[in-house]
Amino acid sequence: MRILSKSQSALHWKIPEKYKVYILEEAEKLLDPENSGLKTFYIYDCYSPILYELRTKKVKAEHALEEMKRQKAKQIEEEIGLKLRATGDITISRNHIDVIKKLLEYPGLQVASETYINVTFKIRPDEKMIQLIEQIEDLKEKEALEEMKVLEELSRKLAAYGEAILRNMDAIGHFDLLISKAYLAIALDGVKPIISKDICCIIKNGKHPVVERTLKKKNKSFTPISLNLEKGVTLITGANMGGKTVSLKMVGLLMAMSQYGLFVPAEYMKTSLWDFIFISAGDEQSLDSGLSTFGAEMKSIKEMLDMSDQQGLILIDELARGTNPREGFAISYGIIKYLMKKQCVTLITTHFDGLAKEGVKHLQVKGLRNVDYDKLGNPDIISQYMDYTLIEIKGSTKVPKDAINISRLLGIPEEILKEAENILEN
Repeated sequence: MRILSKSQSALHWKIPEKYKVYILEEAEKLLDPENSGLKTFYIYDCYSPILYELRTKKVKAEHALEEMKRQKAKQIEEEIGLKLRATGDITISRNHIDVIKKLLEYPGLQVASETYINVTFKIRPDEKMIQLIEQIEDLKEKEALEEMKVLEELSRKLAAYGEAILRNMDAIGHFDLLISKAYLAIALDGVKPIISKDICCIIKNGKHPVVERTLKKKNKSFTPISLNLEKGVTLITGANMGGKTVSLKMVGLLMAMSQYGLFVPAEYMKTSLWDFIFISAGDEQSLDSGLSTFGAEMKSIKEMLDMSDQQGLILIDELARGTNPREGFAISYGIIKYLMKKQCVTLITTHFDGLAKEGVKHLQVKGLRNVDYDKLGNPDIISQYMDYTLIEIKGSTKVPKDAINISRLLGIPEEILKEAENILEN
C-alpha cells in the first residue's frame, strides 16, 4: 500500500477519492515490526519471547541432527566403500545383486523405497538421532501453537484498522480496473465514446478486435464498419460470407464496452445509455428444454419483446431462420412492425427479400457486386475480394444473389446453379 500510495502521489493529476490508497503507518508496524520491507508476511520472533525460545531450540536441535547424519554418512561410506548422496541415501540397480544383498545385511542402512529397477537405501537412525528427531517434532508442535496465539493477538490489534484496510482494498480494486481500462484503450487504439441523451448508435470505422486479431494471423485485414442506427428497425442484408453477423456482433460488443466505460476500437462513436442490450445470434437449440432452434429463438424473442417498452438495443442475427421461409418471412415482418412502434434501436440481419418496408432502414453488404467472377478462379480468395462495407439502400432493392456466384466458385455443378438462376428470373 505504501508503494502504491507514493506512486499515486507522484502522478500529475488529481486522483478521485475512490481511487486513493492511504499509508497506514501503525498497521504496517504491526505487520512488519522489524521494518524488513518484505512484501510477504512473516511471524517474526519478536512477536513472542516464547516463540523465540522455541525456534532457537529447534534450530540448535536440527543442526545437531544434521551433524550426526554427516558423521554417520562418513562412517558408512568408509565401511561399505560406496558414496552416499548429500541427502544421506543411495540407489542401487537390481542388476547388482551382490551389492544389494550386502547393504540389506548392513546395520547402518535400511530400505527407503524400491522399484522393479532400483532399490534405494537410507541411513538407519540410531538412538541419539531418534531422540533428536522426536525433540524437533515436539518443538515444531509447540511452535505452531505459539504462532497461532501470535496470529490471534495480531488479528485483534489489526481489527482497529479494519475499516481503513477494507477502504484501501476497495480503492486498489477501482484503481486496478482504471489502469486496465487504460491499457485496453491503448491496445485497441480506442476512442472515448460520446454518450448522448438522444436515442442513437453511431459508429464510424468500427472494428471487432477478436475478428481483426484472427485475420491478422492469416495476413488479412479487417474492413472497418460504419453505420448510423436510430430508433426503429434497421435491416442488414447480403449473402453468406458477407460479414453480416460480424457487423451485428461488432455493434453489440462496442455498445457493451461503452456501457462499461471502456474506450472502443473505432474512429468515432456516439451512443445512448441502454436499459438493456439483447442479442440473438447462432444456433439456440435447447437440449435441456427440448426446444428446436426455432422454438428456442422464439422463447428468447418473447423475453425481449416483454422488455421492448424500455430504451434498449436489440440485435438479432437471421431472424426466424429456424423455420420454413414463408412462415419465417411472415413472423419476421410481424416482429419488425411491432418493434417499429417501440423506443428501442433494433438491428436485424436477414436473407429474406421484402422486409425493408416503409420506415425500415435498409443496409446492405456490398459483397462481390463489383467483382469479375470469371477472373476469381480460386475460392480461397473470395474473402480477399469480398467488400464488407455497409451501404444504405433506398427503395425495394432485393437482396443480392452473391450466394449463387459463391456456390459456383466452390464447385457446385453448373446444372444446379442454372436451375437456381432460372427460378430467380421467373
